[in-house]
Amino acid sequence: MTDLTPLVGRESVLAMLDSEVDAGRDTVLVGVPGVGKTRLTAELGRRVVYLEETHLDRLLDELLQARPDAVVVDDAHVRLDDIRVLRRARRQADLSFVIVAPTWPDRADEVISALPGALRVEVDLLERADMNRLVTSVGVTGHRARAVVFGQADGRPGWALTLCRLLATGEGDRVVTGRAHLTNVERHLRRVTESETAVDTLACVAALGGASTETLYALAPLVGEPPASMSGLMERLARNGLVETVGDVWRLQPALRAPLVARWFFSTPAGRPWSTVCDAFPERSSALAAAVMSAARVSDSPAARAAAEAWVRALPAPADWDTDIFAVVSEYAQLDRRAAEFAVAAAHAVLDRPRDVHQISGVSVDLAGDAAVQQLIQSAERFLLPKAVSGLLDLAVGDHRPRHSTPQHPLRVLSDLAGIIDPDFGTKIEIRRILLRSTLDWLRTHCEASHWAVATEMLASIFTVEVSGNWTDPGAPNTVTLSRGIDTAEILAQLISWWEQVAAVLDAADERESLHGCPPSALVPLLDLALAWLRLGEGRSTGHAGPSEEQKRLGVEGGSRILGTLYSLLQASPGLALRAQRMLDSLRERDGTGRELPSFDVDPDLDAFVGRGWWSPLNVAGTAEQDQPLSAEALAQKIAELGPYDGVARFDELAEQSALAGDQAGGIRIADQLAPFLSDPSAWYEAAAAAGNPLLLRSALGQWLKAGPTMVPREILVRCLDDPDFRSGVISVVLGRAEIDAAAEFVIAAMRKEDVGLLDSLFVHDEPDEVLQRLLLHPIAAIASSAAVSFAVGQRYGPSLPEAWRPAWREAVQHMRVEDQPQHSQWRAGQLLGHLAESDPDLFESWFTERLAEMTDRGFFTPLEPHGCEANLATLPQTHRYRLAIRCAGLPRIGPSPLIQLVGPDRDLAERLLHEGEVTADRLLEVLSGQRNEILESLGPMLLDCGVPATHIAATVAWYDTWWGPDSARHQELIDYFTTLSTRVPALTAVAAAGRAQHESLLREAMQKERAERVRGD
Repeated sequence: MTDLTPLVGRESVLAMLDSEVDAGRDTVLVGVPGVGKTRLTAELGRRVVYLEETHLDRLLDELLQARPDAVVVDDAHVRLDDIRVLRRARRQADLSFVIVAPTWPDRADEVISALPGALRVEVDLLERADMNRLVTSVGVTGHRARAVVFGQADGRPGWALTLCRLLATGEGDRVVTGRAHLTNVERHLRRVTESETAVDTLACVAALGGASTETLYALAPLVGEPPASMSGLMERLARNGLVETVGDVWRLQPALRAPLVARWFFSTPAGRPWSTVCDAFPERSSALAAAVMSAARVSDSPAARAAAEAWVRALPAPADWDTDIFAVVSEYAQLDRRAAEFAVAAAHAVLDRPRDVHQISGVSVDLAGDAAVQQLIQSAERFLLPKAVSGLLDLAVGDHRPRHSTPQHPLRVLSDLAGIIDPDFGTKIEIRRILLRSTLDWLRTHCEASHWAVATEMLASIFTVEVSGNWTDPGAPNTVTLSRGIDTAEILAQLISWWEQVAAVLDAADERESLHGCPPSALVPLLDLALAWLRLGEGRSTGHAGPSEEQKRLGVEGGSRILGTLYSLLQASPGLALRAQRMLDSLRERDGTGRELPSFDVDPDLDAFVGRGWWSPLNVAGTAEQDQPLSAEALAQKIAELGPYDGVARFDELAEQSALAGDQAGGIRIADQLAPFLSDPSAWYEAAAAAGNPLLLRSALGQWLKAGPTMVPREILVRCLDDPDFRSGVISVVLGRAEIDAAAEFVIAAMRKEDVGLLDSLFVHDEPDEVLQRLLLHPIAAIASSAAVSFAVGQRYGPSLPEAWRPAWREAVQHMRVEDQPQHSQWRAGQLLGHLAESDPDLFESWFTERLAEMTDRGFFTPLEPHGCEANLATLPQTHRYRLAIRCAGLPRIGPSPLIQLVGPDRDLAERLLHEGEVTADRLLEVLSGQRNEILESLGPMLLDCGVPATHIAATVAWYDTWWGPDSARHQELIDYFTTLSTRVPALTAVAAAGRAQHESLLREAMQKERAERVRGD
């Protein structure tokens, strides 16, 4: 690493400095310590000399000899006398050099006073992207190393390079713990203030986790400072970038807190006894305990570790811990493996006993349980503790939340660990080894079916060929790297060698009693695992690069070995045997992979029950699509011939096995095919009801009603409607028929609001029938309106609406609450409302008025469903819009005002509303919300004439419903809009000027905020 490192991100500042030197003007470079002020002056080359304190006695001679263009007085705030001497020498010798004086922000005024007429040039913190270019240019490229450097340097290239040099010389531990950074900062701290208590004050603030003005006042007697000087010290340190204010609380730079606490309170000799802070601030015990843990983590101080252990020993039983204690214990658990074991044992103690559940905003929250789970996750991820892993496996039992959308699911956490790609180190086989041992140990003592389901899913994650990882680049935090691919051949070979451990457990399970053996459903993850290995052998990869020949060879070997272990277990389950055979068929059709593997015996009934279309994207069955309906019909007839009870039992057996085969339809197709063959539907109904089979019950009931509607006893219908498993089936049977009979009348009359989801397909009826008519007349509005939107009114599809039904239809539409309807009906409702606004505005007005009445009772207006339907208000005739505007004008609202569409650019309507006193000018201002269009151009001049301030109008029209992108771009877009507005509409010149002024100010604020975010890497 050379002494003169690359200068990055300073092009504009350097150009300004060059220009000032060329112009012969003195310059004060102002920037926080370490920001690179001195490095910037080095770019002036031979034209610059540096004023050394030891050379003042021969200053004039050296200036006459060198005749520089510029003289740099570094740390000018402590060399004000030298500046005066230099200026005097310049006058005496009639020299033309300029003085360049780097200084800190809190001392800049003093330096500028000593250099009258000097230009102040700000040297800002360097943005993260430029810091990344700098750090990587000197050889620090690792993900973690750069993250540590950026976090500590905080936009200061000088500090960053110091840390990089330490990393390069093998002092990474001092860098990672923050001790090196603290040494660097302490030097600056002692130069910032002459007070001996500055470091003491900062250490106390760091220990407390931050200090408000009140806290500083309470701290003053402890550190021996007048209260008035405490805030002054903090402000000076803030100007120099060492502290910041967050919500009126002073906080030290995060990277400094732990090392400063360790250095000041727990080193030898200590700067202050730790007990003095604890005694002075007993109410901050949790923050102080967290400070102890962080100090013990970043230092090897026995005193810090002793304080941490003393705090832990004083804790009550884990059952009495609150979330604050858990938070500190989480910090303690990061010290080492022993500390993590203590935290995991405490987490188990909490999870093993009943806990209080709190209600927060109607949601049940188990605060202690959640904290304990987080502790298990932390210790598993950090130390791979077996008890943490087993605890997560325990929690996974019965947890059916989807893995992909639940990052905190125990199995998601562990599977991510098994196949993780680390940005610095890639993949590690040791992680998989520890997880395998922990999982197998857990399975030996947890052998029920629910445990097997968890264990096999975990084993599939451990033996997966795929690995993945994602991370943000520390040098470009808005850039996310998604890495996915196949693990190395070396690791794949190691995994194959480990499979025998799993095979031994499966063989032992196969020899146990069925109560403790591996259930068929738990084998599915392992079968899918074998398929993944065989696909690798086929050459398929999830990454950009294809697998190597060695990886493909190992894929075939591993898949064959896994499938060989599972063969007897799979063959014992018809569903799994079918699934495995179709998997092999698919592979063989592609390229012959798996040709040498043994085939499975397949149950032909199950093969027909499942069908083939869903399995292979290659249509490997040839003409299966044409042949399959015949096969399904033959199977249905075969099941029907068994009789009701045996037939239902066979159907249930096939349905259970079809789920194992991967078929999610559950036999719907076969159940439909069965209906014509049910010679005694009432007997089949009784058999299906006894077995709890809703599919066959629906087919039997439908056939029963078809054979003789009056033959179905009322109590049968009541029983079906009262059973949640059968209710939707009996209603669907009735909805699928066209005629109304006593059974249909009874079922439709019994329908409730929650049944409306079954009405989403009424529009497929070819003709208006009696069932549709009864639904249209239903007393429940959601049901009647769902029937109403099914007609082909304002849309292409659906039955025609008979004229005789139109009054009932209009009433159903008027009472329609779109949010109560099923999804597709909501879309159709939107199409219908758009049609009514143009063709039947009276009905649309009635519908909207009824919705407004509901909102009036609620007390405020919110946008109606379907989303965007307010746009239809603009197409109504003026008389309709006038009446609705009066109703909306006084109603509080959430979101955009409907007056935007009701009044719009209609100046005549606006003037009428104002003249008749229906709205005030201020209320009418709502019409302009976000309307940078003809609405502003039409109504804006009128509102100005009515006395509405131009600033109010400008602020209202500048509103955005949504905005994607930086705020600065939004403000610039508005500045451009207001700039052209005055030319386009001279009557709005005052509004344009106000809007421009507002957003020029907001633009400056946004640019400052966005630059600070780029510095921090946010």
